[in-house]
Amino acid sequence: MIEILLKNKEILQVKSVSEIWDLSLDFHVMQLVDYTTEELRWLEEKFGVNFSIMKQYEDIEISSHFLATDTQVAFHISIPYYNKEKKLVEAPIFFVISSQGLFFFSNSEVDVFFNKTYSNRFSQLQKLATTKDILRFQIEFISDYYADITESETKKVKALSSTILLEKEFSKQVMDLITRYKFNNLLIKESLIETTRVFNLYKKSSWEHTIDIKETIESELNDLSVVSDYIQFNFDRLDDLKENVSNKIDLEQNYIFKMLTVVTVCIALPTLIAGVYGMNFEHMPELKTRFGYPIVIIAMLFSMVLPFIYFKRKKWLINNSGLINELTTG
Repeated sequence: MIEILLKNKEILQVKSVSEIWDLSLDFHVMQLVDYTTEELRWLEEKFGVNFSIMKQYEDIEISSHFLATDTQVAFHISIPYYNKEKKLVEAPIFFVISSQGLFFFSNSEVDVFFNKTYSNRFSQLQKLATTKDILRFQIEFISDYYADITESETKKVKALSSTILLEKEFSKQVMDLITRYKFNNLLIKESLIETTRVFNLYKKSSWEHTIDIKETIESELNDLSVVSDYIQFNFDRLDDLKENVSNKIDLEQNYIFKMLTVVTVCIALPTLIAGVYGMNFEHMPELKTRFGYPIVIIAMLFSMVLPFIYFKRKKWLINNSGLINELTTG
């Protein structure tokens, strides 16, 4: 699908280039969603657009993310977004700026997400009069988007933090959730670094002198730096939460081991007594004692109760992790 914002502020939507092959278009922005080889060839023939940046965008070299020539400037970023399953994923998007206008390339899932989340984006673009204003708007939009998605992840991390501080028991799902949130912040951080790099490269390019939006880019770079600090704070908080959960799990395990030790000692002594009098030697005076059986039973009971009382006074029977939870929440 192709969406075109014309300079007369009308929006033209077509399914393929065959519908506009012979038209003379005077536009500000042309957005191609799930673009095909035929559409790229048409853009190359009609507007002289160079798409070499799309062939090696997964590499880390500068030319794979930013490429400026005398006729155009192109850059690529991998944008993080929430898919249909509400999971954070990333997809490549491409911008090409030329004297003809601004070209934007993405896939349908990214387009649906942005249209649903920012439904008034195109209506705001329609109000702008020049390509310079539109480019400034797109750069500001990218910066605001990183702030929005970072804020969304920050809220999730805060909610998880509150839950962990209140809960006394933890499951594997909690650790999986911490890992997922760390991965989400990693995606945002990686994309933000890539975007910052592209903005800095554009600021130094010859095209900046032509369009002159240096102040906007510097302002957005400062905003992205603040967003990056928030992402780092999320990483620190998630590390603390993971350590907190691990410590509480260790305390729970220590309590379990203590209880096993108490049970083992309480059972071992009666077992020892039973083992001694189960040897069946011929010369064992206690076997012929009239009250031998009840005495041994009482001795076994005492040998079980006395260690229990000892460990209770030593506070081995107190769940330390539960006590810590009560102290932190109370």
